[in-house]
Amino acid sequence: MKPKKLTPRAIIILVVLLISAYYLYPTLHYNQMRKHEEREAQWIALKMGVSYPFVIEGLYREDAMLLDRLHSATDIDPVTKSEIETRVHNLQTNLQEKMIKVRKKAIKQGLDLQGGMHLVLEVDVVQLMRNLARQRDTRLDGIFAQIEKELNAKPQLNFEEVVTSIFDAEQVKLSQYYGEPGESNATVIGYISKQADDAINRSLEILTNRIDQFGVSEPSIAKQGNRRLVLELPGVQDQSRARDLIGRTALLEFKLVAEPEKIQQTLQAIDKRLAGAAASAEAEARSDTAVAAGQDTAEVMDLTKTMAGDTETAKSDTSAVELETGATPFSGLLRGIRGDIAIPPENSRAVRSYLTDPRVLNIIPPGYQFLWSAQPELAGDGKQYYLLYLVKSESEITGASLADARVTIGGGGDNFGGAGKPIVNLTLNRQGARKFSRVTGANIDKRLSIVLDNKIYMAPVIRSKIPDGRAIIEGTADVEEANDLAIVLRAGALPTSVVIEEERTVGPSLGMDSIKKGLTSAFICAGLIIFFMILYYSLSGVIANVALLMNIVLVFAGLALFGATGLGATLTLPGIAGLALTVGMAVDANVLIFERIREELETGKTVYHSIAAGYERAFVTILDSNLTTLLTGIVLLQFGTGPLRGFAITLSIGLVANLFTAVFVTRLIFDWWTSRRTIARLSI
Repeated sequence: MKPKKLTPRAIIILVVLLISAYYLYPTLHYNQMRKHEEREAQWIALKMGVSYPFVIEGLYREDAMLLDRLHSATDIDPVTKSEIETRVHNLQTNLQEKMIKVRKKAIKQGLDLQGGMHLVLEVDVVQLMRNLARQRDTRLDGIFAQIEKELNAKPQLNFEEVVTSIFDAEQVKLSQYYGEPGESNATVIGYISKQADDAINRSLEILTNRIDQFGVSEPSIAKQGNRRLVLELPGVQDQSRARDLIGRTALLEFKLVAEPEKIQQTLQAIDKRLAGAAASAEAEARSDTAVAAGQDTAEVMDLTKTMAGDTETAKSDTSAVELETGATPFSGLLRGIRGDIAIPPENSRAVRSYLTDPRVLNIIPPGYQFLWSAQPELAGDGKQYYLLYLVKSESEITGASLADARVTIGGGGDNFGGAGKPIVNLTLNRQGARKFSRVTGANIDKRLSIVLDNKIYMAPVIRSKIPDGRAIIEGTADVEEANDLAIVLRAGALPTSVVIEEERTVGPSLGMDSIKKGLTSAFICAGLIIFFMILYYSLSGVIANVALLMNIVLVFAGLALFGATGLGATLTLPGIAGLALTVGMAVDANVLIFERIREELETGKTVYHSIAAGYERAFVTILDSNLTTLLTGIVLLQFGTGPLRGFAITLSIGLVANLFTAVFVTRLIFDWWTSRRTIARLSI
């Protein structure tokens, strides 16, 4: 009996190899370009007399610090300078463009291999409860403080149980602040839990969008428990920028600024209240009978003296425009700059303290709040003053109406100070544009502040109705900050703040060491197995080794294929361990087959029939062992995170490749061998 036609099976194997080569080529090409970049950077560092990291940093930064250093060097001859400049230009333009294109198709490397950031974020569910409350009072704030204290002390506690127990201990019904009046605690806590789950899912989606726009290659973002998110950002070098981008809530609001008359009335009322309180405190301090209140009175007197000292300091500043004065413990700390309320740096702490004082909070008109400027303002005296605005608490338009946010460079226009500076251009959607048109049309000559995370970026005067739904945000320090601001605005506002609970940074050098050690151990393992197979199974062992090497090629090709198609396959250090395990399982399959063939040969069957029977009888065992392990890998892939996923991905791809090479490829080689000649004895 002759073997079946070999051509169709040979074509299948050839197609698989060609596809593998197609997906592996970008990885090989990318590594070649990386080595070329490394050689060029080392040459530039040697010629310029600087460190290799300095050259690499200069190549990947937008500024021209590398060329500035080159042009300022006096010990480099003009010919060498010209050659260095040419090589730097090639590295920064042609090579980097090619590397970016090829890297998208190359095998993705995990955090432990290429370095980067590992972050564990906790969604602030207590802040979410503050946002959901129908009303706020001191009793609720006290309950929030207890909840935070309990969760911080024991993070493993169930959030819903902590909330319920503390509200019960305080004998307060949840329906007093949440849900519908009269609802049971179980119903309200179910509503809060649903909102918390929704907040975590929305935070996951928004952070994913932000990271994608930030330009991180193959990030990993997953939920951990019911309040935490785990982020892995491979290749991120600017940790502070990444932290700011992730942690920013990005709540965009447009709020009307109070009329100047109302602002003046509010300041006068605050001064009157504080001046009266100070006088009462002084009278009580002189009374011998006020023993119980003695400590508090002293504190008030000390604070009053501090304010008075700050006031005198403020009055000595002749460059500032004076506000109305008199008995002014509060407004005496302020300045008037170009029609705005400004706070000298030395008075900032005192003003902030006053604004949290319950006496001042009760004076602020209902429906209004004080907000600070996001950036300090430079005055004529050379000092930087933060501005203070009295704005309506209710926003006219929110970031939910935002359609797009893009960065441009200001041309000046009416604001010559904005020429050449980055501007974030906001475009509202159709519904937002209608609202914006209505608000601007009804409030001409009034000021509309642009608020982001309760900080005012600008508060321009509305000169005319704006029907096209466009606005700008100025005041960012540089283009990078403006880009990050545009990213978080486009991605959307987080439903509540997130807190970085854990942060680990893996350096690129540590990642390279991991790659070298991991691959070295895998290759040593493969080398020992190859030697054993040849020693124990002779020529049949060579056939098994061919299948083993093809198995390794298919695993890497599978990683490249799934990574390029966006399915998230990433090579990690545990993945290299999975590769070593796959190599062992591939040999195990061949050992089963060869031992079966030996048993058939001992019964007196021909070589061909022994091979056929050996494969048929071993196939069920091989399929069973690989299939059960594959199911385990799929479960790890579905429910695991971080290192477990890396291990599961490589293991799963390797098991599929193992079935193909150990059963299909080696069988074809044996059939081809036996079909060409009559073999009386098999080397096995």
